[in-house]
Amino acid sequence: MSTAKPLSEVSKWLASYLSQRYPKTTVIAEPTAYQTLTKFMSKSGLYRYFPNSATFQISVDVCGVSVKESPIHAILAIVKFANHPITLNECLIFKGYAQIVHADHAFIISPKGWSPTLQRLVRDFKRLDILEYASGKFVVVAKWDNLSKSVRPGDVLLPGTL
Repeated sequence: MSTAKPLSEVSKWLASYLSQRYPKTTVIAEPTAYQTLTKFMSKSGLYRYFPNSATFQISVDVCGVSVKESPIHAILAIVKFANHPITLNECLIFKGYAQIVHADHAFIISPKGWSPTLQRLVRDFKRLDILEYASGKFVVVAKWDNLSKSVRPGDVLLPGTL
């Protein structure tokens, strides 16, 4: 499976996720793997919602935004997609990205799930600090379901984060 096809499917899932969580908003979600978030914000006309987006010089696989005009409010979601089990290293890097952009939602997803090491750290040793990028906000590490083209609530590393 090429990378473009899953990213398109992930974008559709993210748009649906944001629309369900934030009804009566305008949602934009698209693959952004080949551009910085700064460029995505500029191209999509989202600078006014994210005044510091000129500093978003990072790339993520999919970006989604939910916007409400009155009162003006925007929600930012970022996604990394992997074709292999998600590793501790990827989690820590992505956590940093979520901190830089002040993401409201951050997901790392893979059809292969996550590594045994990551599972032991989070589930057995309760190292939630590995996933927490802001007070009460956690990177959602999840298994992508190729059949439903979605993340199912039971397929997350840290239950209750989806």
